[in-house]
Amino acid sequence: MLDLLIYLFENYISTKPKLNMNAITVELEEAGFNNKDISTAFDWFNHLEKLSNGPELTNKNSIRVLSHKEYEKISKEGFTFLTFLLNAKILNPTEFEVILDQIMILNQKYINIDEMRWIVMMTLWKSGKENSYLFVEDSLFHNKRTQLH
Repeated sequence: MLDLLIYLFENYISTKPKLNMNAITVELEEAGFNNKDISTAFDWFNHLEKLSNGPELTNKNSIRVLSHKEYEKISKEGFTFLTFLLNAKILNPTEFEVILDQIMILNQKYINIDEMRWIVMMTLWKSGKENSYLFVEDSLFHNKRTQLH
């Protein structure tokens, strides 16, 4: 499912201001995705849109504890990354919760760090903050370490 979300995001959602869902559905079916998965992916993005435009959390000093299901589904590296972005103020508490919610509705048993990065990027893009994520990802994961001799 996440593969389809990433494909949709890269090829349609992040690049085109107006989407023709019928044409996209036909293209996705021709690319080998089934109609049920396509519909679920559109629902996922619609849910993200609703949550991204919803009210912000008011208690910004609360501590978030994962539920047992969240703990089982999210890799430790993925949650550490998400918490880092929250502490660095790249994510606000509302975006943090939106990401957790979006993860939990995915029909996937486990979310690894790479998948977490994609979900964060899609969420920040929806919030108009894609440059924040790209800066963080570039500085964390693509920066070559300088070695002293």
